[in-house]
Amino acid sequence: MVISLLSLGDPKGAQVEALRLGNSYLYAKALAAGGDTLGAINVLMRLKDCKAKRYMMVLSLAKFYLETTEDLLKDSLCFTGRDRILFRAYTLNFTDDPLSDSLKAILPPLLDPSKALLFNLIPGGGLLYTGKPWQGLKTFLAVSVGLAGITYSIKKKHYVDAIIWYLFWENRFLMGSFQNTLSSVWEENRRRLKPYFERILKMLEEGSSGQVENPMIPEEKN
Repeated sequence: MVISLLSLGDPKGAQVEALRLGNSYLYAKALAAGGDTLGAINVLMRLKDCKAKRYMMVLSLAKFYLETTEDLLKDSLCFTGRDRILFRAYTLNFTDDPLSDSLKAILPPLLDPSKALLFNLIPGGGLLYTGKPWQGLKTFLAVSVGLAGITYSIKKKHYVDAIIWYLFWENRFLMGSFQNTLSSVWEENRRRLKPYFERILKMLEEGSSGQVENPMIPEEKN
């Protein structure tokens, strides 16, 4: 009944039914489905069976609780070397292993933060690199206005005005452009990595023994 309610998209009803049955594992599933991942982890922490520990690891990784996951992986009865390889691949720390190589093959191209900061030496160039041309253009124009104000003030020997332009306008938009660039790099990389992470989480939850197939290579039909 709990599984049926979850499949129908009714996590609240599933929680009530799981409590009625006294099934903590299904209750944790229902909590996670309802968005209460931390609550689900707290429930699973009280369970000792491997199925609960595996699901707790999946939830912990989904929240990027790496220390919690590493502690769980110390249990050699519930987790195998394959699980540890999957964990390391999730953190983009690849090992010399066929499974790790297979996962690396499906890793999407990621933006380089160093390149983004280098491009941002031309204000807005970093945002353009991350795929936000409109924000990049607005940043370029804002910094240009500030530079024009500073230049004009210096030419007129209004040095106090030049300092004010720098402190309250130019510095804000120039320094802010570097911060926004790094944030945009992280957001875009996280968006690209989402299907990759979901693939690994699914493999961990299932606990199957096969290797990852490369989706870029079509399967042969008999």
